[in-house]
Amino acid sequence: MTSKPWPQFNETCGYLTKKGFLLEGYMGKYFSQWLYKEDVLSKKCPLEEEFYVYANAIQRTLFSAKAFVNSAFPNCNITVHHVDKDKPDPIFSPYIHNSSAIFKKIALDEMKNVLNKLKLDLSYKIMEDILDYKNSDFCKLNNNCNMAADENKLDITVGKKPKLSGPLKICNEAVDEFMMAYYDGFPMTEVAWGRLNDTEQWRPILDLTASYHNVTFNTTHVANDLARPLIQYMADKFINKTSKIILLMGHDANINVFLKAMSFKFYSLEDSFVSTPIGGKIVFQKWYNENLNKYYLKINYVYQSDEQLREGHALSLKNPPKSTLLELKYCKVDENGFCPWDEFIEFLNSLI
Repeated sequence: MTSKPWPQFNETCGYLTKKGFLLEGYMGKYFSQWLYKEDVLSKKCPLEEEFYVYANAIQRTLFSAKAFVNSAFPNCNITVHHVDKDKPDPIFSPYIHNSSAIFKKIALDEMKNVLNKLKLDLSYKIMEDILDYKNSDFCKLNNNCNMAADENKLDITVGKKPKLSGPLKICNEAVDEFMMAYYDGFPMTEVAWGRLNDTEQWRPILDLTASYHNVTFNTTHVANDLARPLIQYMADKFINKTSKIILLMGHDANINVFLKAMSFKFYSLEDSFVSTPIGGKIVFQKWYNENLNKYYLKINYVYQSDEQLREGHALSLKNPPKSTLLELKYCKVDENGFCPWDEFIEFLNSLI
């Protein structure tokens, strides 16, 4: 997609970086400090009834979970549960399940509707300039040198991810690399070849990756289909109380479809390029009000800011990650961000 040299990472493509392992460890250490402080955990090494971990078996998610628990509970030998590494995970793999022709037509129509409403000509032009796209192999071989005029193609196939090919996918992959280089601490001259030095320069290209995810994962029928196994798994844990604390380690795609399928209200994250930041955690908390003898739900998005990620700041109770309150459309919160637990469970049951 460019004739320019990309920054060289030491890791295999798609694997967790050394910096990523460090940052996930910081998050684990912070959470353990918080849980002990709140007396949710008491023992130095929690048993599985207290702390259970389930991760997708892909290397970067599996090692993210290991980094988290190794720092949260050093020398405790916490088991990270996962399926066979050679098989797609039934909970986390964002693959289409519904095989009906009606579903495919409705889902594709929804995706096309979002795609057709995008206004990205300026963003495409800026990306072409950053990549020097006119001298790229894609331009020379395919003679598709104008991203705004090139076609984005959609497809839905059972057992595979929703597919979007064309300029928007190319741009999403480029932005992924820019953000990885930024968070990994590469010199700014090596992040998009020195072209992204302030928020105003980042904004139009971030619109490209946000649009890609909105088309691919954030339409109603696709999100509901992809998220159903994860929602069913979580509902079972919420209702049957199998462990006091459960850590689920998946992808940003899991969070995207989960947020849509669960009807979360719009939110914005301070000091974050994207709405699903690297290493971020959606934290469901069950609280008990002794005076009212009632249980309540509170949900927060806990994440490291762009600066904390890039500079590799260690986290602690004195230097915590960022936290933003999240709200469900069908479970109204009070002034302190709590909604009735019974209403939440009733809503969950309606989804499964």
